[in-house]
Amino acid sequence: MYYKLHEHCKIITGASRSAIYNLKDGKVYSINQSALNLITNLQDNELSPTNEENKLAKSFCDELTKKNLGSLYFIPTPTEQNTLLPPKPDLEFAWLEITSRCNNRCLHCYTNSTSEPTKTETLPLARWLTIISELRNSGCSALQLIGGEPLLYPNWRDLVLKAEEENFDLIEIFTNATCIDDEMINFFLEHHLNIATTIYASNATLHDTITQHKGSFEKTMCAIKKILAKKIPLRIASIIMKTNEDEAENIMELCKNLGVEATPPDVIRPTGRGENESLLPSHYQKPTIKPPFFTNELEFYHAKYFHPCLAGKIAITDTGEVLPCIFARNIHYGNITKTPLEEILHSKQLLTCWYTTKDTIKKCKDCEYRYACSDCRPLTQSNDKNKDWYAAPNNCSYNPYTGIWQ
Repeated sequence: MYYKLHEHCKIITGASRSAIYNLKDGKVYSINQSALNLITNLQDNELSPTNEENKLAKSFCDELTKKNLGSLYFIPTPTEQNTLLPPKPDLEFAWLEITSRCNNRCLHCYTNSTSEPTKTETLPLARWLTIISELRNSGCSALQLIGGEPLLYPNWRDLVLKAEEENFDLIEIFTNATCIDDEMINFFLEHHLNIATTIYASNATLHDTITQHKGSFEKTMCAIKKILAKKIPLRIASIIMKTNEDEAENIMELCKNLGVEATPPDVIRPTGRGENESLLPSHYQKPTIKPPFFTNELEFYHAKYFHPCLAGKIAITDTGEVLPCIFARNIHYGNITKTPLEEILHSKQLLTCWYTTKDTIKKCKDCEYRYACSDCRPLTQSNDKNKDWYAAPNNCSYNPYTGIWQ
């Protein structure tokens, strides 16, 4: 008898251990070197349960079969060779920073936004409208209008109508929600918009301390309740810093009570005004990377060829700068006022970013879980003392060289 893993199961090797990815149910199983050698050996060498060692091997194979990972065969079965060429990355999502003005002055703002108009020349409405068309023609299917505070931009409705005309699948506005009135809510509903906002605490005192805008908590909560009453899709994000690091559970509980998905708050990004060590939380951290891991066929192959988050995304600022992400403000692909979007999308710098797979990242490249794991390059680079784009993430306690979780 011979043994072979099913075609929907892939083995990824690491420095000391390997993993079997079941692309049907999404589960990822860690195996040691002996198990890897046995699976590899039994594809071409017959298993005959005539001694104790082979009985153990048969028992191991039976466990794999129970998990729908493989099967026994009477004759050797060749493994199908993947002859498909790596896919080409497509633009899928764009952040449009339509203004840098904001009526809040958050302690940690990554764009250094204030209520004052920018002193640099910004994109006119006509250019934003053509950008939206160019994005759609380049394959982009999802937009987020962001700022600053996007609702302070006088022509934000024109941008929504243009995106609607271009048949974008998703149009989201990320707003602090303090400017929202009933007319805006009716507009959101009429044009099928998604809304995102931020809450920094479960009480006005702390929230307003962070936004430096007295009354902002009350205004945001009032808008949230009206949005939810109209059944407009809403998500709530949060950032934790020293000022509110004891509020994480309270924020999540508030979200649950509102009927909104509660996700662990993110940690302050060391960008813009957030690049201030005194704002860093002393004990709060997001849940670290740890098993169990799950993936699917689409995400597996995407992670194998591209960066799991950055590929297919760009951000465009109100001055026309094209960035990999709203948080990666030190990397500029070019300026859309000087370089056509299509040229930027094929630039070496952009493609290098999109093709930053885990196989290029320190430590991750030697980890068996690398195609089932998330990654934030801008955050990792910002936290690295050498600002290395390929630095290992600091929220992972796994040592792939020993196979031990710390």
